[in-house]
Amino acid sequence: MSDERLAHLRDVGQLLWPSPIEMRITTASPSSNSGDREYLLLPSRHRPRMLVPHGQPRAAAGALRRYGVGRGRTARWAAAFLSTASALGIVPLLARDRVVLHRPDGPTASIEDHLADVLGRELFVSMYLSTARANRKPVLQVLDSRGRTLAYVKVGVDPLTSRLVRDETAALTALAATDLRGLTVPTVLHQGCWNGLELLVQAALPVDNRRRRPSPHEVSSAQIEVAAIGRSEATALAGTAYWSALTQRIGRMPETPAGERLAELTHHLAEGMGDVALPLGAWHGDWTPWNTARGRGGRLLVWDWERFGSSVPAGFDALHWALQTDLVTRQSDPLLSAQHCTSSAAGLLEPFGLDATQARATAVTYLADLAARYLADRQDAAGARLGDVTTWLLPAISSGLARN
Repeated sequence: MSDERLAHLRDVGQLLWPSPIEMRITTASPSSNSGDREYLLLPSRHRPRMLVPHGQPRAAAGALRRYGVGRGRTARWAAAFLSTASALGIVPLLARDRVVLHRPDGPTASIEDHLADVLGRELFVSMYLSTARANRKPVLQVLDSRGRTLAYVKVGVDPLTSRLVRDETAALTALAATDLRGLTVPTVLHQGCWNGLELLVQAALPVDNRRRRPSPHEVSSAQIEVAAIGRSEATALAGTAYWSALTQRIGRMPETPAGERLAELTHHLAEGMGDVALPLGAWHGDWTPWNTARGRGGRLLVWDWERFGSSVPAGFDALHWALQTDLVTRQSDPLLSAQHCTSSAAGLLEPFGLDATQARATAVTYLADLAARYLADRQDAAGARLGDVTTWLLPAISSGLARN
């Protein structure tokens, strides 16, 4: 895993700090030129998780505080310790691995230079190194010298991630024009291209470092509010524009056993549940406990809107929240989690005004939609942990149809 994350860092490093800038990963602190930038690779090159600016202890401390937000207890304690150690100037003594950006004499352009021009001020960046998945992309935290987070920057580095960056820009722009009462979304500060990369610069939401968790009622109310955006009257599932779009997505996929099985299952879904009338509305697309926090006045702070959709069966967000909580937070068995998604749908979707039949049809359709996403993104080929839908999503769809 460490080698894979380091390889990813080298790949995206060539894009964020293009030639003639030279990126070096070294263990000893080198004698740097005045124009060089240096980052600490934390906690080490053997377990690379984060880049934070070296020589800027308050900025590094601010990055580390945010790294612990919303994570498990052990990760929060580790982040709190490193943040305090960074503020005291101790981290460079504990963490010896460095990423040095050597800048030769003459004009050079880096992502930091571009963002400084965009935001009109001196800044520093940190970057989290995530696990392998098809939609993995650099997400930069932009900080000032006092450690305050100024913005987050998403960087599209290939066709899929560039599309997602553009989609999130469009989603945030559209949501800014709505009268959301129960949640707050990031503000777009800048969108554009640099060095062939898609950039979205968005303002940082005022997330408390203690990450106050919202109550289930607050989450459900916010999800219902989003589902009400463009909500339509209940219509037979198989006759909706959503269903046509889903089946077209599946039909455009390369011929693989998994794709053919999903097409077969959606055909059975149309036959068995296609006449169930479902209301349609918007959804976040990837609403989870780790992109949500409780803000002041009970409003939720919600980010990561790159999968936003404007017309899907109402309740998709509640199902996704429950499934991802099982998979990630509880580390439950994927197949059992997906099957539980359908068996518990009636209770989860009652707040959306759905009866038991509508809830089951919505849950099975959601699993089919998620499987289509994984296959279209080629998550399996990217090495994502749950990329092989034949082991969990497709069997869960099948069992959901059988119970119907």
